[in-house]
Amino acid sequence: MPPSSFFDDLEASQSQSAGMEAADSRTLRLAAHPLTEAELQSLVRYQEAFLAHVEQPSAGKDAIVTAHQLGMQASGLKETKVVELGTAMLRAYSGQRWTARRLRTRLAELEQQPDATSTDKAGRIRDELRRVEDLEPLARRYGQGTIDLLNQHEERLVDLHARMQKVLSRA
Repeated sequence: MPPSSFFDDLEASQSQSAGMEAADSRTLRLAAHPLTEAELQSLVRYQEAFLAHVEQPSAGKDAIVTAHQLGMQASGLKETKVVELGTAMLRAYSGQRWTARRLRTRLAELEQQPDATSTDKAGRIRDELRRVEDLEPLARRYGQGTIDLLNQHEERLVDLHARMQKVLSRA
């Protein structure tokens, strides 16, 4: 029997890591309840009210605190924890969908260029795109019903995500 190499250990470690990740996702899934349309709309109202305040040119240094308060009022949700957990889920989903869109745009640009470097980059982007477009890990974490609901509102959610990222990155 040949001696094991570093790469054999690495491969085994990655396989164990993937198994642990799947188990963690299932455990987290048990703790999450399926998102309803009403809850999603509350989270969207929160984000819209938040953004309406912080995107104003006159928004001062306390804009984020005020925006959060206005968002909570608009959402109708009583607990900040519910909003935080919900927006974390929306960030995970919308961030993944936003990234997939950016990769598709870049891939289309590269496919217009016939040189070897562009072809190589396009191949790597296709590989990454397959990984990013896989919603199975999110479905394991949040439930397939929740992902199906989010898919129905993808355009709006990705738009809110992009706006939120822009606002929070300058804060």
